[in-house]
Amino acid sequence: MIRTLLSFFIVMLVLCCAIYPFTLNEIAKFVFPYEASGSLIDENGQATLDVNKAVGSELLGQAFNKPYFLHGRSSAVNYNTSDINQSSVNSGGFNYAMSNPALKERMIKDLNQFLKQNPNVSKKEIPIDLLSASASGFDPHISKQAAWIQIPRIVKFSKLSKNQVEKIINNSTQDKFLGIFGEMKVNVLKANIAINKAMKKSKNATTNTRTNS
Repeated sequence: MIRTLLSFFIVMLVLCCAIYPFTLNEIAKFVFPYEASGSLIDENGQATLDVNKAVGSELLGQAFNKPYFLHGRSSAVNYNTSDINQSSVNSGGFNYAMSNPALKERMIKDLNQFLKQNPNVSKKEIPIDLLSASASGFDPHISKQAAWIQIPRIVKFSKLSKNQVEKIINNSTQDKFLGIFGEMKVNVLKANIAINKAMKKSKNATTNTRTNS
């Protein structure tokens, strides 16, 4: 009896922990190669399967602090870029209760920081997603309104025109699911890749103009 149970345990262990996940992973790579590889994006904003060419994943948020970039939501794990332990891989939210004073302190801190970075914006204009944190700490999106109120700051520091930035944000906006569920959202990484490309193009154009003059 014990031998039979042990044999069954070993067979199921190999089947469920090795053969089954390996088979599903290989099928997924064949049917959905981009998604199975992590939905990676290169520096041109194009899908890539090469990890060495990837600058990020369209499904995972990153910390952007430069004033000419679009800024994402607050993250309890700092988008896993903590200076304390670079080797750690963490995911999660603050999990503060509404009655927890730390929640109010954290939101006030984020509010004041955003107002300092965006002096043209009033408190009433700031959407809730910029003051709240996602459950995972890796939300790659912000609302259309959250992106729109950052345009003046991005224009000022990137030296791009308002029309250029608005077009970039519109091109990086995803519609509601099936057109009715959820809200329109902006992929922060895709928008910042486009901003970076536009800045490089503008800089090269200026350099060529000075050279030819």
